[in-house]
Amino acid sequence: MQDIITEINSSRGSSFSVYPNPLKGEVYIDCKTEIPNASCEVFDLKGHLIAGNKSLSIKNTISFTSFPSGMYTIKVCDGNRVVIKKFLKL
Repeated sequence: MQDIITEINSSRGSSFSVYPNPLKGEVYIDCKTEIPNASCEVFDLKGHLIAGNKSLSIKNTISFTSFPSGMYTIKVCDGNRVVIKKFLKL
């Protein structure tokens, strides 16, 4: 699957940035504005949900320190659009 652009812009003008890739310990999700219905989920390669956050603030961090090395998928949704990004944890 080809990676999808890591920023999305909704009609309300929200914007998300998801970084870094590859990562060693944490992934960061930054929102330009706080969106009450924004959420994120992290999946392993088998599609199992391993972490979720029902609401995102402007600066967000998800720790991958307890996860083994490998590929993961993060899904960020603002109610209008969805970003899906693959990450490599070293």
